[in-house]
Amino acid sequence: MKKYLLFLAVCLSVSTISFGQKYGTTKFSLGPEIGIATSNPFKNTNNKGFGIGAGASAQIEHFFQESISGVVSAGIVYYSGRSSGSTEKNKAYVAIPVLVGGNAFVGDRFHIGARIGAGLNSVSGISSTTFAYSPQIGYNFSRNEKPLDLTLKYDGYAGKYNFSALGLRLSFIL
Repeated sequence: MKKYLLFLAVCLSVSTISFGQKYGTTKFSLGPEIGIATSNPFKNTNNKGFGIGAGASAQIEHFFQESISGVVSAGIVYYSGRSSGSTEKNKAYVAIPVLVGGNAFVGDRFHIGARIGAGLNSVSGISSTTFAYSPQIGYNFSRNEKPLDLTLKYDGYAGKYNFSALGLRLSFIL
């Protein structure tokens, strides 16, 4: 199943890139991300979970129609570990999502979308590759003639050390 989903993600990204050279406009964006962990993969131990996450991501978005776009994105988010005592500090959870998906725009600015792909995650020095998914809602707005996008998202990682987080991304569209 994982191989099938990875194959689907690769095919979608290749088609996005190949179609992007002929039709519509393509936008590149960079931005910081913050998040808060909503799950703890080590809840059966003394681990108190993970707290606030901070990171950044890059995204390429190609418009196939005026209100439909395809997206390829990658980033890194570092979730700090919460202490389980005065002498014991939990390790951080590092998530590196590589995702493809799309957005549907309602009006000129509001959008809903979803992404799937792979999460290259690490916790306590142990790395694993998981299935990653991210439903999103967002709003495009401009400030001082610089396009900005604010997106609220839920990031989930299914596999070894299941993990999820609620995140907020502010991106600068170049």
